[in-house]
Amino acid sequence: MHKSIKISFLLVFLIILLLITPKAKASVKAALFIPQILPAIPIKPLEYISGTPTREEITFKSSEGLSEADIYMPSGNGTHPAIVFFMGIVPPDREEERILALAEGLARTGMVVLIPWLDTQTENRLMVDDIEILVDAFVYLQEHERVDRKRVGMGGICTGASMAVVAAQSDRINEEVAFVNLFAGYYDAFDLVKATSSETRFNGDIAFPWVPDKLTKNMVNTHLIEGAEPDDRNILQNIMDNGTWNQNQHDSLTLSGKSALTLLSKPNVNEAKRAITNLNPKTADFLKKVSPSTNIDMLKAEVLLMHDLHDKLIPAEESMRFARDVRENGGKVYHTEFSLFQNAVQVHMNETDQAGRLNFIKQAYKLYKHMYKVMSLSG
Repeated sequence: MHKSIKISFLLVFLIILLLITPKAKASVKAALFIPQILPAIPIKPLEYISGTPTREEITFKSSEGLSEADIYMPSGNGTHPAIVFFMGIVPPDREEERILALAEGLARTGMVVLIPWLDTQTENRLMVDDIEILVDAFVYLQEHERVDRKRVGMGGICTGASMAVVAAQSDRINEEVAFVNLFAGYYDAFDLVKATSSETRFNGDIAFPWVPDKLTKNMVNTHLIEGAEPDDRNILQNIMDNGTWNQNQHDSLTLSGKSALTLLSKPNVNEAKRAITNLNPKTADFLKKVSPSTNIDMLKAEVLLMHDLHDKLIPAEESMRFARDVRENGGKVYHTEFSLFQNAVQVHMNETDQAGRLNFIKQAYKLYKHMYKVMSLSG
């Protein structure tokens, strides 16, 4: 049979499945979505059976005035499920291929996608004010004429995933958020600081060496210094600029300043755990506010977690602890762990491609099952 005829039959079959049952629809959407976001798969069958999504740069009213976002719409008319997807601390490049592939892929499956561009990106740090803006973004999306307000979720990548969860816990919207889908986020900011400063990933009493990405290291160090007392801040910044410190500088620091210095000086994990308990109230309050763990009992949505076991930006153990606490609280969670797959999925960029063909297939199947859950909840 001619290749074009085979493709035509396949597409007709898929369209028929889409018209049968919700489970079949979710299964087909998930299967078609996978090639759309994986550069290693050159054929994009979703493009044969879906119209080209529209993309618009918008502003929406928020607690900070007007905030910017991109909104991706499925072709045609009618209402659709939707998601607020926050990119977190990434370069604010709206034309980045991974972002476009993800947003357009979801829109082709019939989902409205709102990607806010907030101070977190422009400042390259976590911004507490962005949490309330994400809540406002959710409300804006719920009220959009093309959106089914009962099928709106939240999601994100890396720090953006974590900030989206904190927003989803807000009592303004937590009963309305249908699901949260998170790519490699942290669960507890205190644990992230411990892991990053000590270069150790841990879960309970089990610990392993871990070399964090420079982006994570710089973010953590920035917050430790900026959260310090003014006099401590000047000393700590000078130490970081010069790469060394002397006894006089150490003795001039307050107790909280010395704790920050310990965390900046590559302690072992036990030293990091002791030091973090003596950080000043400003830093501790900040870490609490940006941690999904702080108000985990306020999270009402069903949780979907994805994490690569070899992630260099956020330890995979963060998602393990997140999943455990959701289950212990009686919530629903679907947790997918990938192995050597982050370069293929490109959630976080990696310098080397370690995924062989067999492993690629296994990991792609995991991704399919995860996206089936997403499509089922949103559909």
